[in-house]
Amino acid sequence: MEITLAAVNMTVRNNKAANLERIISFIEEAGDRGADILVLPEACLQGYIDSTHPLGSPEQMAQRRYFLQEAEAPNGSCLDHIGQACQRAGLYTQVGFIESTASNALLYNSAAIIGPDGLQSVYRKCHSGGEYPYFAPGNGICCTTISSLTVGSLICYDLAFPETMRIQALRGAVLSLMSTAWPMDGHDREHDYCGSRLRLTAQANAFFNQMWLVISDHCETDAHSTGVDYYGGACIINPMGEEVASLGPEEGMITYTADLDREVLRSRTESFYGLTLLQDRRPELYREISATS
Repeated sequence: MEITLAAVNMTVRNNKAANLERIISFIEEAGDRGADILVLPEACLQGYIDSTHPLGSPEQMAQRRYFLQEAEAPNGSCLDHIGQACQRAGLYTQVGFIESTASNALLYNSAAIIGPDGLQSVYRKCHSGGEYPYFAPGNGICCTTISSLTVGSLICYDLAFPETMRIQALRGAVLSLMSTAWPMDGHDREHDYCGSRLRLTAQANAFFNQMWLVISDHCETDAHSTGVDYYGGACIINPMGEEVASLGPEEGMITYTADLDREVLRSRTESFYGLTLLQDRRPELYREISATS
């Protein structure tokens, strides 16, 4: 069965109402373009952190206060609006948001998959070392089912830990959706080492697991007036590790249509010497991977 995938570069602000309006417009555009699954960036509902503020500074405390005030539970009003838009467009959307808990003592950097029938899943970013003291790390790797496909969720830094997507593949996932706020180290996109690692890690993870990967990123420049440029580079990677659709630094949307299951099967029977990489694993040799020290 053919599925149309979509991903965006989005200019994200610390303005929840403006971000929500842009999210809804992207969902509407994806619906008009026949998309079945859309990926939006990390924390695109409330905006991402400005990590240049020193811990304990007035600016850092104001930012923490903003996230506490604007964080939203998965059943919150903004996610409900997004769900209504998904229902009208007839598609599934992964959207990054700052998640509140019942006590509001903990916040999570989360991604919700929302479909025509409402909330499908919520994933809390597991690898969040640079996000203290704003967000707590999640403690579970997420897979859900969309149109008979097993689909995994990733957020940004998770991609740097290949075990994450590998576990999704072992659970039967044929597709991972990644919401990110992937920054550059400078302003020269063509030669930026940190930015270009997004492409490298994306293609490697998709190839090693012989599955699809769809990535959506921020694309602000001089973000929050700190001089940070985000890489953009929304892309769709096939199970052979090939980039089949991508954007540069500009805001916009890409789409790509394929029989996802058929291409996964082809990658595991034809493309790489006919090898199925998951089958040829030797897990009994890898016990040190899960060691805690």
